[in-house]
Amino acid sequence: MSDERSSSPPAPLNADEIAEIVMGLPDSVLLVDPRLHVLWANPSAERLFGVALADSGGMSGLDLIHPDDLEATVLSMSSVWSKKVGSPIEVRLRAAAGWRLVEVVGVPAGDNLVLSIRDLTERRRWEVAHDADARFRSLMHNAAMLKLLVDASGVVQGSSAAITRLLGHDQAWLEGRGLVELIDESDVDSWNDALTEVSGDGVESGSSVSLDLVFVRRDGTRAPFAVTVKNLLDDPTVESLVVSGHDITDRLAAERALRSANSVLAATLESTADGIVVADQHGHIRAFNQRFVEIWGIPPDVLEGRDGGAALEHALAQLRDPSAFTRNVDRPAVDAESRDVLEFEDGRTVESHSLPQRIDHDVVGRVWSFRDVTRDRALREELTRLAFHDDLTGLANQALFRERVDQALKKVERTGGAVAVLFIDLDKFKIVNDSLGHLVGDRLLVAMSDRLVTCLRSQDTAARLGGDEFAVLIEDLSDETQATTVADRIVTALREPVVLGSRSVAVTASVGVAFGRSDTELDGSALLRNADLAMYTAKGGGRSCYRVFHPDMHAAAVERLEVAVHLRGAAGRGELVVQYQPIFETGSQRIAAVEALVRWDHPGRGMLEPSSFIPLAEESGLIDEIGDHVLAQSLRQVARWAADLGSDTPAVTVNLSPHQLLDRRLAGRVTEHLSQTGVSADRLVFEITEDALMADPEGAAVNLRRLREVGVRLAVDDFGTGHSSLSYLERFPVDFLKIDGSFVNNMLVREESSIVEAIVQLTRTLGLVPVAEGVESEAQVTALEAFGCNLAQGYFLARPLDADALHDLLVANRAVTGNS
Repeated sequence: MSDERSSSPPAPLNADEIAEIVMGLPDSVLLVDPRLHVLWANPSAERLFGVALADSGGMSGLDLIHPDDLEATVLSMSSVWSKKVGSPIEVRLRAAAGWRLVEVVGVPAGDNLVLSIRDLTERRRWEVAHDADARFRSLMHNAAMLKLLVDASGVVQGSSAAITRLLGHDQAWLEGRGLVELIDESDVDSWNDALTEVSGDGVESGSSVSLDLVFVRRDGTRAPFAVTVKNLLDDPTVESLVVSGHDITDRLAAERALRSANSVLAATLESTADGIVVADQHGHIRAFNQRFVEIWGIPPDVLEGRDGGAALEHALAQLRDPSAFTRNVDRPAVDAESRDVLEFEDGRTVESHSLPQRIDHDVVGRVWSFRDVTRDRALREELTRLAFHDDLTGLANQALFRERVDQALKKVERTGGAVAVLFIDLDKFKIVNDSLGHLVGDRLLVAMSDRLVTCLRSQDTAARLGGDEFAVLIEDLSDETQATTVADRIVTALREPVVLGSRSVAVTASVGVAFGRSDTELDGSALLRNADLAMYTAKGGGRSCYRVFHPDMHAAAVERLEVAVHLRGAAGRGELVVQYQPIFETGSQRIAAVEALVRWDHPGRGMLEPSSFIPLAEESGLIDEIGDHVLAQSLRQVARWAADLGSDTPAVTVNLSPHQLLDRRLAGRVTEHLSQTGVSADRLVFEITEDALMADPEGAAVNLRRLREVGVRLAVDDFGTGHSSLSYLERFPVDFLKIDGSFVNNMLVREESSIVEAIVQLTRTLGLVPVAEGVESEAQVTALEAFGCNLAQGYFLARPLDADALHDLLVANRAVTGNS
């Protein structure tokens, strides 16, 4: 007989057994009439509200609801009458301990409602304490109303979890699809009309439209909703249409058959998201729901046999720390409440909660509830990681870096010593980003961050502060040279070109170093600012180097800021002046060409040299405006000279910035300028530095070939100071090589004449024309002629002149060279 009973299915629970379960549930249960007056409450509810049922006097449940949550609660409760089980909502209720955040699920019970209430207050406080975004995420996740973000065409960009709870659709599946895919075909036109009304031409931001729509659930059934669409496309924090909606099934189909009270209670137990099991005082299983089976995977024969010991043994085998759970199971105080977080061997995390089950105040067993929180915990951990690490490179982000700097400085205050902060900025990274696209730029940033890490100790902190800015924290410095050695190592490592697919990209880095010591009063922000100032000094010193902070740099930074502010619009205000320095044939003294050099006639500081503002123009994105201004001015001036000089008009050489060099529209703009001025293309020479060519050799080669097709000639400026190689140089359609003035200046006083001679010979071997810069003496001219360099410029020959003065010099030069 015993074998037959153990193999037969468990007998259905009777009303008394179900009532016992409800009385022992850790969640609060209320029975209310249609106007939400309390008719009955289980012990958990009495404890929550601090009012015994006998004293409640039919109190209204509406009096317990927070005023801000009242409307949403009434709407939700009114919809329950037409449902088997209502949708869970989160509301604030007035409890004995004050306002509490609870989850409420309603179920029809005859003419009344059964409300299941779970207190979420403590768990939500924990979440908020560990995640600054938890309030907003919790609001969106648990909102009873449907919330979606869609663009002006109706494509879903984001949704609340209600889309799954109410309609069964997966959020990830829905995003990127048109909302129209969820709308019954009979309402598609209404939806399209609403989109036009709320987001069409001339519609003001903030306008809204309301309508009723029938949505199609995942299982194919229909659900009517009242929907509001609000236009927040111009709101920079939203930039979308906000769609809100709530189920109005109760309004359209109010007559539904009601289930009996016992079946409602059983359905409530089965439909809860938690796994629930009830055991008696002897450990025998008295009741359980399907969710409990799903969480623990206990074999059916164990559950059918009601053997609590066997079930516990099976459960403990799945836990990483069975003893922690066993201590609560075997707890002597049978009337105590217990809470646990259980870690499973398969990686899952489950919250456990148990309360004694009482009948007439006597403990008759224990009710256990289990909730799988694996995804919630994983989300919290991922959000924590994202909050303190850069998503692209995996390095620490600015928030984490500043926190560690502050901690390091506090340690220095206690124990002495020093720390160093290195501020690192990639030189001319904007050119790569603008010319090759953000995808290549991101890959370059990842490669540079990997190199940066290899230059550090394991205890050092590397961070990406944003864009192309990085930082390093070095603690426990035994000597300040330890930090400068790391800075030099970083400069060298980041200088090497990076191969990205079939493309080689080269950038360099400027590094600023600042020290925090026990004898200085510095906070983290000030230390990082000082390192930033030192980095800007490194940029001003030629880039691809490091500098250590000195207090004088602060004054220089203020001056640089003032220059940057006034530089914008300087060309339009007529403050940018173009001067011209002649390039002479060393034998005949004929002016063969002139180099256009921009100066800034600053209203308060007078005439400024290019070194005072060109680096700032490149950083601020104004270099294109300045470059285009110089090109247009120079060509107009050449046209004026040609009217007087005819064929004796010299060519004009104009400097191209790295950003201009990689601009795909460059050849078109040059053609337009030549056409407007009537200047022949062979009268224009563009000068490009070696570093500009190396930033993106492939992109530079394409643009240079286009310029050659136009007829423009090309020169490499400051040759010998960059990082190019002969193999790269041979790829570019160059006509001239300009020998850097540092070589020319030293060729007679140091043994560098062989270098200049070698460059001249190399130039001629490549079929190019050498041009010497920075000529300061007759002896240098003589030496250059001996080496075979027949073109030269420098202050000894002529200083830069304004257009009128140069016109006079050109006329005089023509007369002299013509007579000779």
